[in-house]
Amino acid sequence: MQKEVTEFLESIGSHNTRKSYVRGLALFEEFSGRSIAETLLRRKKDKKKDLEREVERFYNWVIDEKKLNPNTSYNAVVSLKSVMTFYDMPLKLKRGSCARIPTMPRDWIPTVEELRLMFSIGDLRSKLILSMGKDIPLRINDFLSIKKSDVSASLGGSPDSIQSFMLRTQKTKTPMQCFLSQESIDLLKIYLKGVESTLNEYLFEGKNGKRLNEDSVNLLLKNLVKKAGITTESVVRFHMFRKLFTSVGASLGLNVDILKMLTGKRVRADMSPYYEGVNLYEQWKKVNDHLRLTPQQGNGRVDNLQTAIDLVMKALRKIIEKETGISGGEEGTPSDKEVIEMFLEERE
Repeated sequence: MQKEVTEFLESIGSHNTRKSYVRGLALFEEFSGRSIAETLLRRKKDKKKDLEREVERFYNWVIDEKKLNPNTSYNAVVSLKSVMTFYDMPLKLKRGSCARIPTMPRDWIPTVEELRLMFSIGDLRSKLILSMGKDIPLRINDFLSIKKSDVSASLGGSPDSIQSFMLRTQKTKTPMQCFLSQESIDLLKIYLKGVESTLNEYLFEGKNGKRLNEDSVNLLLKNLVKKAGITTESVVRFHMFRKLFTSVGASLGLNVDILKMLTGKRVRADMSPYYEGVNLYEQWKKVNDHLRLTPQQGNGRVDNLQTAIDLVMKALRKIIEKETGISGGEEGTPSDKEVIEMFLEERE
């Protein structure tokens, strides 16, 4: 690959963006019959106007000759404009000459029921990604940068304590408090036992000491959707967690800036003082309670019939022992059932 193109691509952080730029630059080389290095040299020789008109013809060529859609053509133009800007030789095109056609949002946003179905058929790592994804709706690069050390400190607290860790987002350098649900805590306790002996510092491990990559996570989600028998024509990717969290939060009436803070976005500096002292956990909990992936265990009281029966039998035993002095037979400690049976036998 040409040195000029390699240097430009190395400055791009996103893997998908790099792929898009490579394709766009290749299309322009095919159209112009020149390498990108030659085009840069041409622009440097003060051929700005000629190149700008050529780029406008290139936009139409991609649509008419290559039979690609206008948005693909627009992205190809952006790739060329970006490499020119990188070398301080920007292009200025006529307004509307190379336009993107607005499209409806293409990301699939699951319902809570669909998310629960995916959770029910996933393996341990899949379950943890789903659970933490809806707990901590970060951009995927930030999510995959979470380390074992970030979450390990959250495992020792009681179920009633607020369990979270701090993370600084890569795009906006915004500090974000990442809350963990009890569902995620329970899964982490099991998951970490299987990876604690490895030298990889990342929670979701990739190869050669690196973190799991974006494509692997998106493929995992697509496979879960397929196995669950869910039909969707939209794109399935990790970004769905951010959209789902924001959608649920908005429906519950959460402030826009609160939602930004809970999804790792930057809040305007002049607004920050107004949110000092705001209980973010309570705001997060409102949303997270709607996104539970396992059956609600009630509110700390009875969660099933057997539990109710056990509680009644314990209460009866205490009443019987207090009123009659019955405590069971000579061998060992009797069960609640045995004490109640002895009481009933004496009353017959």
